[in-house]
Amino acid sequence: MPLELLPAVDVANGQAVRLVQGEAGTETDYGDPLAAALTWQEQGAEWIHLVDLDAAFGRGSNAGLLARVVGALDVAVEMSGGIRDDESLASALATGCRRVNIGTAALEQPEWCAKVIAEYGDRVAIGLDVRGTTLAARGW
Repeated sequence: MPLELLPAVDVANGQAVRLVQGEAGTETDYGDPLAAALTWQEQGAEWIHLVDLDAAFGRGSNAGLLARVVGALDVAVEMSGGIRDDESLASALATGCRRVNIGTAALEQPEWCAKVIAEYGDRVAIGLDVRGTTLAARGW
């Protein structure tokens, strides 16, 4: 199986941003998330990893905006950020994304993760942050 690299578009407060080492409050603003995702698509990306940082940090949601981004793209989208229970999983899947990425919940709720993987199969991926030899919850 070939290695697939997924460029990420992180979204906070409705804007594409970059964090310094995953730290909330260190955002550098890069503007419109759709424009950022379209740039990756135009440059040949086959997947986009779209992250709702507000949901991940428990400070809100960009679900409507992210659904519009997913709908405007011609490439597969993996949705991530704040997917911790059945409701947030359903909301992420409702955006039309091809796959959701579960992070922190895989460490904190492994039984729930096993259940949703059994139910949704390859529409669910597990993504864990590692720094050195340590697994990190809630970013790195």
